[in-house]
Amino acid sequence: MDKKSNSQAIKKQTTKFFIASSVIILIVLARSNPLLFKDGTSYVSNWRYTHYLFNYDDEFVKRGFIGELISLFSNHISYAQVSFFSYIALSILFFCFFYFFSKPYFYYGKRLGAFFLMIFASTSPATLQHFALDVGRFDVIIYSIFILLILIINSFSKKSTFTTFIIINLGLFLSVLVHEAAFFMTLPLSIVFWNYIDHSKKGFTLQIISFTFILFLTYFISTRGEYTSLDFESHLEKLKTIYGDRVIDDSLSVIHHTSIKENLNLTMQVGINLNRLLHHIIFAFFMLPFFYLIYKLYLSVKSQLNFRIGFILLSALSPLALYPLGYDHFRWWSLAITNFIISIFFIILQDNIIRDNVLSFFEDREKLIAFVVFIGFISGPLGVIESFDFIEYIVRGVKYFS
Repeated sequence: MDKKSNSQAIKKQTTKFFIASSVIILIVLARSNPLLFKDGTSYVSNWRYTHYLFNYDDEFVKRGFIGELISLFSNHISYAQVSFFSYIALSILFFCFFYFFSKPYFYYGKRLGAFFLMIFASTSPATLQHFALDVGRFDVIIYSIFILLILIINSFSKKSTFTTFIIINLGLFLSVLVHEAAFFMTLPLSIVFWNYIDHSKKGFTLQIISFTFILFLTYFISTRGEYTSLDFESHLEKLKTIYGDRVIDDSLSVIHHTSIKENLNLTMQVGINLNRLLHHIIFAFFMLPFFYLIYKLYLSVKSQLNFRIGFILLSALSPLALYPLGYDHFRWWSLAITNFIISIFFIILQDNIIRDNVLSFFEDREKLIAFVVFIGFISGPLGVIESFDFIEYIVRGVKYFS
């Protein structure tokens, strides 16, 4: 095949890949945000909108960074502005995910297994579907930063340890300013990924310094980020006077009641009940095909796994450490599963033998993958305090006809 024919073949394959990716994005959005397509309804909740009203006008408060940035360009942060910003942020996250998920496909011979792996990763109820349903939450921004950090770690960690140190600390610093829970969401994997590539004595020392710095910063934000200029009732009344009934008291309370004890008590009160147990059972049932596939994948590569790779996969589960601190239990599961999938991609980009085994595994199991993807679209996105949205529709229907 001459160079011109080869170039045309590559261009044709690339075009097909991007068309397939675009179709996946549309399907994910249609499943997660159906009313957006039906009548333009935004899925940014009033609870999430209220968070964008936090800023540093009166004092430093936790989760006020994004509101402060937007306030630089607008004196009155409207719901329409927040919705526009949120969907732009979601688009950036989608782009980052697909750019990262496409690397095994484009870098290693455009193998079919890499394409199946990308479909498996991008259609999971816990990844893009979840982020689309939860659009407007700061997790979307944090995970965009996280993927950029992974790409930077891959590109710079072997070239310049100090440059990597500066960029990673800047990214993690911004992440915990956006939301202090980023310490549990993305910091462990960021440090472990960095250590996997650069485990030199100098690199390890800088990684310990980075972890300590972000730990201190997270503690400072969590303990010193409470709003004290006004009491809760006065603050709520002030915001409602300016922004109307979209201001939600429960959302505002997160910067007025910030102690660990208060969070633990709230989780105990709201997060432990029969309804929550039912949602956990439903979650386990509909995610069973996904977990089965992961188990079969583990069996196919376990002989190539070592302690360092095992530590990566264990670190991926760090969002679950937030279980007692916040009753957004299915949000923590979504982020943990997202981290686990990201870890798989990171590992196969680093290890040739594992990569070949993983891609061969996906090439040999088209029916299982198709079944997992199908169930993922049937169940729909993982929620935040509820497992899957269709369960609530069923409950409402039963109540309506009973």
